[in-house]
Amino acid sequence: MRLFAGAALAALVLSAPAALSKGEDMSPADLNALKSYSLSMDKVKAMQAAMDEASKVPVMEKQMHGVGDDAKSIAEMEAKLSALPQAVALYKKHGLSAHDAVVMPLALMDAAMCVLYPSAAPNLADRVSSAQVIFYKQHKAELDKMKWLSGGR
Repeated sequence: MRLFAGAALAALVLSAPAALSKGEDMSPADLNALKSYSLSMDKVKAMQAAMDEASKVPVMEKQMHGVGDDAKSIAEMEAKLSALPQAVALYKKHGLSAHDAVVMPLALMDAAMCVLYPSAAPNLADRVSSAQVIFYKQHKAELDKMKWLSGGR
């Protein structure tokens, strides 16, 4: 449950609009972006390092929080994030793209939901892959240790 709460918080950090976090009226492109995203512990650890560093720069952290405000799609959130040079440089420094920063938290949240609440899996089938669910199951113990996934940065 802790990872789910953390992944949800991470999604909120990016201020994902309600439609994206609930999957309502998502475009086929957004559904595909979520389902086709490849999760890796290297990326999860890189996100932790980026979040740790961002927390030391309150202005940047605040800017990053607003990326999803009023965004209607993943592409729009990525564009807003890409317009923040400090954030782009920080993610790039840690080997992450704007796509990683926007989609990874949502993909992890979806995979966690499928594992922790199996009855939810059929409702998420259009946006989560079996590979993402397997990744979550295989790495749950390590994911539980990631501060950015558990609400702490």
